[in-house]
Amino acid sequence: MDRKFLPHYYNLLVQKERAYYLICKEIHAEWSDDADLEQLWEIHDRHARVFKSLIKEPATDNRVITGKTNGGSEPGDKITGRNLLDLKIEIAGRMLSSCVFCENKCKVDRYSDNLGICGISADATVYSAFLHHGEEPPLVPSGTIVFAGCTFNCVFCQNWDISSVGKNIASGSGISGKSGGNPVDERDLALEADRLVNGGAKNINYVGGDPTPNLHVIIGSLTYQSQNICQLWNSNFYNTIQALKLLVDVMDFWLPDFKYGNNECGEKFSLVKNYWDILTRNLKFIYDWGSRDICIRHLVMPGHFKCCTKPILEWIAIEIPGVVVNIMAQYRPEYKVNSTDFPEINRRVTREEMASAFALADELGIEYRIVS
Repeated sequence: MDRKFLPHYYNLLVQKERAYYLICKEIHAEWSDDADLEQLWEIHDRHARVFKSLIKEPATDNRVITGKTNGGSEPGDKITGRNLLDLKIEIAGRMLSSCVFCENKCKVDRYSDNLGICGISADATVYSAFLHHGEEPPLVPSGTIVFAGCTFNCVFCQNWDISSVGKNIASGSGISGKSGGNPVDERDLALEADRLVNGGAKNINYVGGDPTPNLHVIIGSLTYQSQNICQLWNSNFYNTIQALKLLVDVMDFWLPDFKYGNNECGEKFSLVKNYWDILTRNLKFIYDWGSRDICIRHLVMPGHFKCCTKPILEWIAIEIPGVVVNIMAQYRPEYKVNSTDFPEINRRVTREEMASAFALADELGIEYRIVS
């Protein structure tokens, strides 16, 4: 693996840097229990600046981290004392009563019986947790944890039975996801992560569906985790800025999808508004924050080179240079796509379309070979 493209991840693998969530645990934070959400965000942002100052020191070749942090806690033990991670957990819990984790901004009270577009209540459901050998080569084996629910309604979804759990698809089909999976709380999730690490995982990979509706449980589990392992956010990246502010100090690696090069395709095929505006904003947010451990997944879709692939690759080359891009040929017509419904994408991509995407990436100087 080329260290220059994924520097923090590389240093984590060789134990020369610490996972960000461990550093968050060391930043003492206090707040009043009667503070409102706006006040909590002010305290959070002040302590987040402290976090940024602590990670500026680059790793040296002779610096190796050994042993456990935070007093040698064992898996499943909670670190006592209020810190920046605890504050993030408190804010995430407050947000659930009027949820704006994603840009659908349903503002439903997820502690009640009301469900938003994601179809997920305050509880989290995990469908599987396993060592994944089919991810990008630098990530394998990846400790993948698959959550139910999704903030999109993609007409070509390949795992719709998981992503559509608990919701009626917005098109009015009335199709709901299959039952299954296991409910988990924060401690359960931490123990699952530890099992994967002990089994040889290079990272803990939170995915779905989409992990965003389960953000509160994922962050909450970190208070019970203790191992120096990469935390990886594998998402459609339709998060709000508030959600990204909670995540950016605890996630070491970003694996965002970037499917559409305009708002119109996003609305037609995934039933979301302002796709391009939100994805480019969010990618700039983590990049400007300082993240360089980003691998963008671009799914090449049939007939969408000019409207999607080309503007996406050109934007990446100009606005967030140096990130790696997995240019993917895995699209296949699934779910609602057939010769009658969405016939324009009722085929696989051609070799010529993939060749055009790779040629453009080469022309723009985008690195894709190490992950595609």
